[in-house]
Amino acid sequence: MQRLLALYIKIRYNITMAINVKVLQKVTGLKIKCVERCESTFDEIGDYDAIAARSQARGSGRGDHTFFSPYGGIYLVMRERGLNIDPHTLTPAVGLAVRDTILNVLGISTRLKWVNDVLYGDKKVCGILCKCPRRGEYLIGVGVNFAVNRKDLISAGLDGVAATLDASEYYATAFTAELIKRIHSASLLPFDHNRYNKLCVTVGKDVSFTYNGMQTNGHAEYVERDGSLMVRIGQATVAVDCGEASIIRTT
Repeated sequence: MQRLLALYIKIRYNITMAINVKVLQKVTGLKIKCVERCESTFDEIGDYDAIAARSQARGSGRGDHTFFSPYGGIYLVMRERGLNIDPHTLTPAVGLAVRDTILNVLGISTRLKWVNDVLYGDKKVCGILCKCPRRGEYLIGVGVNFAVNRKDLISAGLDGVAATLDASEYYATAFTAELIKRIHSASLLPFDHNRYNKLCVTVGKDVSFTYNGMQTNGHAEYVERDGSLMVRIGQATVAVDCGEASIIRTT
């Protein structure tokens, strides 16, 4: 069904390579801005409901990190208002939305890594960042390596940890439209933690994380309904609700 939608959109609106903003606005009913390149979608969303860029000079990552954003990606920031939810729930819920969009539009199966990554194989293909600039308002950022050239990942030294979907630009507009709609739904519906657990590669693995200001190792048991990662340390189980949990690789 989604591939038929992509074909219809391409033929009906004569889409070539770029994301077609008129189609996005018609399909979603939102005020959307699309650019080939910008400094950061978080900085340039302005009063739009959403902004989509194909590359960023200084993409926003977690903490003081930047997000590598070469041309060919889909770097989306959406504004959602009137929400009264836990951002720890929002981030993994958006991960499910991204995963479902990739599967439904491109037919590619991906997995989730707690709390804000989508993996293609064992490499990161999408990062998620949610910000709350004021009460009841969230900026939801998603960076997808949609049609990024693998050579760009290699030149940046990221080939070992990042992947590209290597998708056709043919699907770029339909993919972005579907992504916007699914993210909006994810911001309103209860977090499906049961499905997230089934798709999360972190669950069942030994992980390293920061707890009470100290680097700690434990065994990730499951993701709670509030988005927290429940980790067993010895005989105790603790809730990790911020930071990252790195999977401890065994040789």
